[in-house]
This record gives sequence, structure tokens and C-alpha cells, in this order.
Amino acid sequence: MDAQANCPFCAIVTGHAQARVVTADDRCLAFLAATPAARGHTLVIPRRHVADLWDTDADLAAALMRTTHAVAALLRARLRPDGLTLRQNTGPASGQHVAHLHVHLVPRWQGDGTIGWPHPPATQPDPDAVLAELRGD
Repeated sequence: MDAQANCPFCAIVTGHAQARVVTADDRCLAFLAATPAARGHTLVIPRRHVADLWDTDADLAAALMRTTHAVAALLRARLRPDGLTLRQNTGPASGQHVAHLHVHLVPRWQGDGTIGWPHPPATQPDPDAVLAELRGD
């Protein structure tokens, strides 16, 4: 069986699994998280199966971000959070549990818990060396 046949998000897209859909368009779907981190925690996914951000093209990534932006505005208008955590994990090392590209939008209220950023490494890398590596110098 291929990844798409076993994908729980593809099952939502095809209607074989239920979800509380917040909004949808021809390329993306947004639905409430089944196990929310906060009230209004919403996932935005492309309708087409792609495993992660590295597996998609720029056009689909842009469509995903347009829908994400619209959902962020909706969450702000309707739930009135003090902030919003936007998170996209690519690969198991980053915490991706479902191998279908998705973005988490988690409304935040002052004092609701930790911000949840990884701890810095024990030794800081040389930023000039990292920049040279990224530029291919």
C-alpha cells in the first residue's frame, strides 16, 4: 500500500474520515485538531498528498500559506487570542507525526503555558561558518 492509502489526512480529504472543517478551497482544507493544544487549534493541509515541505512545490506551498493566513485572520476575529503559534514540522526529527504536509495554528492567550521553542545547543555554532555553508562558499 502506498503512503496516500494509509494517510489519515487524505482520508479526511476524500471524506472517508470525519473532521470538523473550518474552511476549504480547491487546493487546501483546514480543520480543527482532533487533540487540540488550545481552543481553536486548527490544521491546514493541501488536498493533494505530499509528505512534507521538502516534498512540495512552491505553488502548493504558497496556496497552503494563503489558506493559513486566512485561517489566522478568522481565529483572531472570532476567538480573540492574544497571540498565535504557527508551526510546521518537516520530518520525524522535528516532531512530524503524520506524513502529510500540514501547518498548525494554535491560538494563544497570555499566561496559557510555555512558548515551546527548542533549547539552544550546548555549544553555539559559528554563524559565519553556517552562512558560508548555506551560501555554498
